[in-house]
Amino acid sequence: MKVLSTVPVLARVFSCALFYIVFSLPFSSAQAQNSLLLADYPSSYTVQEDDTLWEIASQFLQDPERWPEVWQPDPYLENADLIFPGDILSMNFVRGTPRIMIKRGGREVTSLGPQVREEPLQSAIPAIPLESIENSFTRNRIVSQELYDAAPYIVQNIGDNLAIGTGDEVYARGTWPAGTTSFEVYRPSREYFDDEGEVLLGLELEYLGFASITSSADDGVRRLLINNSSKEIREGDRLLTREVQRIGATIFPTEPDSEIEGRIIALLNTEAMASQLDTVVVNLGSDDNLAIGDVLAVRKEDSRIIDQVERERMDFRRRMQAIFRGERLSLPGSDIGTLLVYKIFDQFSYAVILSSLEPIGQNNRVTNP
Repeated sequence: MKVLSTVPVLARVFSCALFYIVFSLPFSSAQAQNSLLLADYPSSYTVQEDDTLWEIASQFLQDPERWPEVWQPDPYLENADLIFPGDILSMNFVRGTPRIMIKRGGREVTSLGPQVREEPLQSAIPAIPLESIENSFTRNRIVSQELYDAAPYIVQNIGDNLAIGTGDEVYARGTWPAGTTSFEVYRPSREYFDDEGEVLLGLELEYLGFASITSSADDGVRRLLINNSSKEIREGDRLLTREVQRIGATIFPTEPDSEIEGRIIALLNTEAMASQLDTVVVNLGSDDNLAIGDVLAVRKEDSRIIDQVERERMDFRRRMQAIFRGERLSLPGSDIGTLLVYKIFDQFSYAVILSSLEPIGQNNRVTNP
C-alpha cells in the first residue's frame, strides 16, 4: 500500500520561507484565498493508489508547496500525518480559513457553526417519586348524594360468620354498569355543607376494600367475592367502580394555573392537628381549575395585636378611644407549610402535607405558593 507523507512538501516550503518573509506583503483573507486555491478546486477528492502528495495538492492549490498551510490532520486517527489510498479529502473553511480535512474508515467530518439549541428548563420544585409518599394517600372518595344513593349495595353475607372480610362471598343488589366486574366497597363517614350549612356539597366515603363479581342472579342481584378488605364490611355498604390510577411513577409538582384561595376543611387523621405526610381535605377542586400535582401553600391567619409602644404615645383621651374601639395592629400571616394535591373531585381535593413549620389545622388558608 502506498503511503503519502507531507514531509517532502514541507522541505520545499521551508526553502522558500525567507523569500515569503522578506518580500511578501500582507493580504486580506479574501485575497489570501484567491492566491492560494484553484478557481475550480473539488469539494472532495478520494486518494488513489498511485497518487503523490504533489499531485493531490495540485488538485486544490495554485502552488502545491503551500500544502502545509491548508492541511489539517485528524488528531483522533492513527498516523494522522499520513495519507492512505481510499482516504477522502475535503475542503472546509474554519473561521474563514481554508482547511483540507480527512475522512477515513467511515468517520464523518462535520463542519460546526453557531446554532440554537433548545433544552427544557428544570423544574423549580424537584420531581417526587410516587413510592416515597403513596403510603400517605387515602383511598377515600367524596361523591354526591345522588351517586351514593344510586350505587349497588351489599344485602347479605353468604357465609355463617358475622363479620365480612377477605375471602368471604356476599350478595349485592343494584343497577350494575355494563362490562364492569371489579368494585370498591365504601361506607359514609362525613358530610360537607356550604358556608350556611344548608346545602350538602359532598359525601365522604371511607374505603373498606374491593370485590369482584363471580355470578349473576335475577332482580339485579350479583354474587361477589371480597378480594381484599382493610376493615370489617357490613350489609348496606356501597359498591363503586374501581378508580383508575391517574398518577405516574413520578410526580412533577406544578403551580396552579390561576390564582386561587381556599381552606383546609378536614383532617383525615384522628388528631386535632396534622403534620408532614398527613392527608387533608381542601375546599378546592376541578371546578376551581385545580389539577393533580398542584402545590399549595398553607398560610397562617393574619394576626391583630395591641401596639403597646403606640398606645404609650397617646394622650389619655386617645388611649381610651383606642381601647373601647378595640383598635389593633394587623400583621400579615406567614407560610407554615406546603401541600401536594393528589386526588381531585368537583369541589374538593385530597392533599398530602409535604412540609410544615408548625402543626396544621382545620380552617388554615391555602393559596398559590
